[in-house]
Amino acid sequence: MDDKITLDKKSFMALASESRIELLKKLDERRMTLSELARELQMSKPAVLKHLEKLIEAGLIKKNEDKRKWIYYSLTLKGKNILHPERVKIVLLLSTSFISLIAAIAMLWKYLHEKTYKVVELASQNEWTYDVNKSASYNISYVATHNTNFFNISLCLSVFAAILIAIAIFIYSKKKMA
Repeated sequence: MDDKITLDKKSFMALASESRIELLKKLDERRMTLSELARELQMSKPAVLKHLEKLIEAGLIKKNEDKRKWIYYSLTLKGKNILHPERVKIVLLLSTSFISLIAAIAMLWKYLHEKTYKVVELASQNEWTYDVNKSASYNISYVATHNTNFFNISLCLSVFAAILIAIAIFIYSKKKMA
């Protein structure tokens, strides 16, 4: 799978510097102050501040003021998505599989509910006669074949959800091994 990301012009310009990319990677570890970043990257504070301002302008990091007047810098969701594009894929796959499972459960419930309802309805209409006539057997077989559509749809949605979950696990494990 190819991990292509689309960037707006500001983000693209902000990532044009290797130093800014290193800043993003450091902030991916944890939130840090200007002094910590300067020390970690072995750069001057004014140089780090200039890079931070570009990244803030691009919306890749945010400035968090602490209660004790410390200023911390951390990644925004946009910054995290640039560093880890596979996370977006995994979230989309898992949410789609969850929706598929909910739909499968609903279709299975409808299958069971309608089957029970039709059999009870046939029994109340005295379709169950002492001698086996063709109309009673026809009605019972109609209920069985009509309801299998809901069961089949439920089964397909369950298999689809399982495949999506397997793909998400594969992407996650592939990233962990890299």
